[in-house]
Amino acid sequence: MTVSRNPLTRRRFLGGAVILAAAPALVSCRRDAATGENDAGSNSQADGTVDVPGDVTQVVQKTVGNWSVPDGTFLTPERYAMLLAAFDALIPGDAASPGATQVHAAWYLDQLLGAFSVDPPRIYAGGPFSGRHGGLDGFSHFQPLTRVETLRWRTYLEGSNGKPEREWNGPVTGLQTQYNTGLDTLDALAQKTLGKGLAVADRDAVSGLLGAADADFVNQLYIHVVEAMYGDPVYGGNFEQAGWKLIGYEGDRQPIGYTARQMSHPEEG
Repeated sequence: MTVSRNPLTRRRFLGGAVILAAAPALVSCRRDAATGENDAGSNSQADGTVDVPGDVTQVVQKTVGNWSVPDGTFLTPERYAMLLAAFDALIPGDAASPGATQVHAAWYLDQLLGAFSVDPPRIYAGGPFSGRHGGLDGFSHFQPLTRVETLRWRTYLEGSNGKPEREWNGPVTGLQTQYNTGLDTLDALAQKTLGKGLAVADRDAVSGLLGAADADFVNQLYIHVVEAMYGDPVYGGNFEQAGWKLIGYEGDRQPIGYTARQMSHPEEG
């Protein structure tokens, strides 16, 4: 992988790219979003055991190496491990460059799926400053949502679920259901073609699997892993600003801002 070493300033970055930073909820619980009950996952047996190839904790640790990945909010441990494997295949890391696992991409998405586990939901970060370059850290204080914003985001994440106020344009399948179904389908495809679960398959095998999987779901995975890689760290991804450092992006600069020379000669970095 060849990485440009030319520094990417905030002005150059915002002029040529858009970062979509959806909202996570940085809490640690794993419960069903609709019922509030513990969710044992789609592979649960009648006796409550879970049919997963290998211990999930070991799977996660094997995938992550020495990186500490927090518990999720919405996904079951089994699906969380599947997501780790899929994201790792889309943006693999190496000794020189961080990948999806190193930036905690699975954590980012799982917190988005469980955004309403806390109040206010972690949808819109505050401001005006992050505290990284002086000033108070306002980013980590998330903003309460209006009634319309709450309706919009709950519909997007949870789906319409037959509620008339959420079906102004017809029924909506929420992002939570899309990921539960999509990951289970990927895992079934892995079991069929590889003879093993998605979470324990090697990276090359998972990469090939994604090439044969549903294109819409893979595209959705890619969009979210990019968000996690390069979005503001306050949303749960871009751990230790690793994604920004990879592309030479300095991050937000307020309140110190830029000098007149930097503004008039952005090509100098």
